[in-house]
Amino acid sequence: MKRLSLLGGVLALAFAGCGLISSPPIDNPFGLAGQQTQVSLGPNSQATGNLSVNATFNDTTLNLPVTPTGFNYSLAIQNVSFSGCPSTPPQTVSVSMSVSATIQDNPASGSRQATASASNVQFTLTQSGSSYTVSNLTGGSLSFSNLQTLLDILQNGGQNTASLSGTVNTTSNPDLAGCTMTITWGGGQGVLKF
Repeated sequence: MKRLSLLGGVLALAFAGCGLISSPPIDNPFGLAGQQTQVSLGPNSQATGNLSVNATFNDTTLNLPVTPTGFNYSLAIQNVSFSGCPSTPPQTVSVSMSVSATIQDNPASGSRQATASASNVQFTLTQSGSSYTVSNLTGGSLSFSNLQTLLDILQNGGQNTASLSGTVNTTSNPDLAGCTMTITWGGGQGVLKF
């Protein structure tokens, strides 16, 4: 029995060393749930626009049994609506976007920030009443390269700020040029890799 326990411990350490063990998901790690972005689309048939959203969130306690090797954040979108359109909005819309995330705080020791980006986020919108539901979201995982800075921001230094920025491209028939697209963000999930 002791050998099995020892073998289990050795395997856990080996998997952790290879990055094969992850933490349970951390829901809404950056306080983005419910935040909204308004994007003015136009003027061509590949209706495009710029997105920007900010949120504040407090420090959290992370129970870290070993030093993490990475932190991935998966974007989430609750729903999307369109307003001010020159024609009746379509039943379905294909969306692609590029997104950059900046997480920062400003402790007494000086401002610090961690960044990540995703350049090929894609999803489909399907009309549901006055808004659209989101399906088939792919490419929405952001991996932070400056991990230790991110961990320091998340765990100490006081209130933090999360900022998302990027571009949106829509494809539909009829097109959405001239519309205002309102994105309601979900909290998404963060996962620590060991």
